[in-house]
Amino acid sequence: MFPLRAVAIGLLLAFAVSAPLEAANDTATKLKAGSEDLNRVRAKIGAANQSIDRDRSAQSAQRQAVETAERKIAESQAQLKKLAAEVDEQDTRLRAAQASRAAAEARLVQARERLARQVRSAYVAGQSGSTALLLSQEEPDRIGRLLTYFDYLNRASARNMDEINAEIAAVSAEEAKVETERAALQKLQTTRQRALAELENDRSERKKAVASLDAKIADAGEKVKALQSSEKEIQALLSKLREALKAVPAPARPSGSKNPFPKMRGVLAWPLRGNILANYGDSKSDSRLLWKGLWIAASEGAPVRASAAGRVAYVGWLSSYGLIVVIEHDKGFFTLYGHNATVATAAGEQVAAGEVIAAVGNTGGYERSGLYFEVRRGTEPQDPRDWLGP
Repeated sequence: MFPLRAVAIGLLLAFAVSAPLEAANDTATKLKAGSEDLNRVRAKIGAANQSIDRDRSAQSAQRQAVETAERKIAESQAQLKKLAAEVDEQDTRLRAAQASRAAAEARLVQARERLARQVRSAYVAGQSGSTALLLSQEEPDRIGRLLTYFDYLNRASARNMDEINAEIAAVSAEEAKVETERAALQKLQTTRQRALAELENDRSERKKAVASLDAKIADAGEKVKALQSSEKEIQALLSKLREALKAVPAPARPSGSKNPFPKMRGVLAWPLRGNILANYGDSKSDSRLLWKGLWIAASEGAPVRASAAGRVAYVGWLSSYGLIVVIEHDKGFFTLYGHNATVATAAGEQVAAGEVIAAVGNTGGYERSGLYFEVRRGTEPQDPRDWLGP
């Protein structure tokens, strides 16, 4: 019996030790695989992007000028956002340094007050000095007590002097720190002002480029050609993305997303709320071409949220769409978010439903700011109203 029980216990102990190791190894393997999958996705998307860019190289000089100006604006806005965060952080450090200096100054005042009190006490208690006490006819016990008190006062005064000197050094150090933080903040503010001026210059360039583009396609026939070109671009993009991502299947849906995308008809979250500038099926620019999605009015910079969980398949510029984010969902579905000013995600990343993925803009050559939203099954557009919730 004993050998059998010992063997059983040994097996249990071995399992208890090996199970955590196996779990840790499994976690490490999954993390490595996830990282490799992300790199593969980005490589595939990068190759597709290069192909798309080659196809777009023949676009008009006017449209290229608009895109170039909008890219510069997006870069300037991203820089300003970063600078604003740095300014806030530096301002916090400056306030902390100033508070630290104020505390050191208060301690210095207290130390000086203590020293002053002790000096006054020494003067009152021993105005004639210790030598006079020794020569006096006072009782030896009282003289001893007074001499001890003098010694205490002298040592206390010396300690207080040391404290005061230390506090003076601390205040000086805090003052130097405050000045350093203030100089750094002023430098950041100067950089921020310069970035703002560059942004305004970029906006001016974009305005000129948009006017030039509008003049180029003022003819109705040219407008139709431009719109047809944009539709071909988005179809080519989605086709190449589907082909590129076949080799890297999308990960399983997040735990909070129970239903596959086709089962979410009528319950998708709105990417943002606002007045509808164009509905699916409306005519575009007095032509026979129709809108393939919703154009939702919103102020520039408003957050754009993912309507459903998925994988970011594309971030870039397309004619008429401007700065666009394409999210891949299961069963071959995509959601598209266009006219963004800036983007808060990158190709290959997983996003959750409701996660902020971009900020509203007017890229693509538009004057009004807003979000252009599409739902597509493969390359085929769907009416977003059929998919979005109430």
